[in-house]
Amino acid sequence: MFSGLGDRMHLSSMALLFLAVPTAVSAQSVPVPMAQAPVAKVAGSIVSHPISPTLRVGVPENAIYLGSDRFILKALTDCEMHVFIEADAQRRVRRYYWVHFETYLPTRPESRFTYGEIDRKIELWGAAGWVRAQPSQMARIPAAGSDTEHFRNLIKRAGYIMPPELMTVRLVRLLDDPKGTGYGREELMLVYGEDMAPSKVKAEEVMTDGKTNVRWRDFEPGLIERAIGSFRVTHS
Repeated sequence: MFSGLGDRMHLSSMALLFLAVPTAVSAQSVPVPMAQAPVAKVAGSIVSHPISPTLRVGVPENAIYLGSDRFILKALTDCEMHVFIEADAQRRVRRYYWVHFETYLPTRPESRFTYGEIDRKIELWGAAGWVRAQPSQMARIPAAGSDTEHFRNLIKRAGYIMPPELMTVRLVRLLDDPKGTGYGREELMLVYGEDMAPSKVKAEEVMTDGKTNVRWRDFEPGLIERAIGSFRVTHS
């Protein structure tokens, strides 16, 4: 659920790689399922998930695939992530593409993602979607067990280094929300991040009291356009 964007407000930590907030529910007596192996298949730059119909997500062909992770997040959701990057000769990440599938567990029958309350609605690949863009600072430590922590660990295990600051975009499609209400139990989240250094601006310059300020508006439209253009989403 963003990262590129800090601790999951929906199930991630999005001040870093921000995300959204799940609605609270009472604890269930049913045991929480254990995480299973990833089900999506990766061929080149395409991630195919066997939901009905099959969902395919493409990233730039020159991106390097680092691998996948599947885990249960906070006893709430079943998460599966696939991570691609572009990096320089020193193995420093310049851009990343995080493909993330997430579904609330049967033990949380009343819980829903609430993007309709926190993100901006846009059209994404022919359907309603939700977008948020903001800076991300690697000095901020993600919450233990968060999807952001899983994401960073995957990068680290592959031997790559994240830049100190990034510009990030979270794009979300709720797969069980055909009317585009912003509420649902199944999501496809795509997070795009790029090194902030080439922009010649620091995160502290575009943030005020923890929120993006007016200067951020100079960067946000182009950033979102690059993020959307980096992914291709189709069904079959």
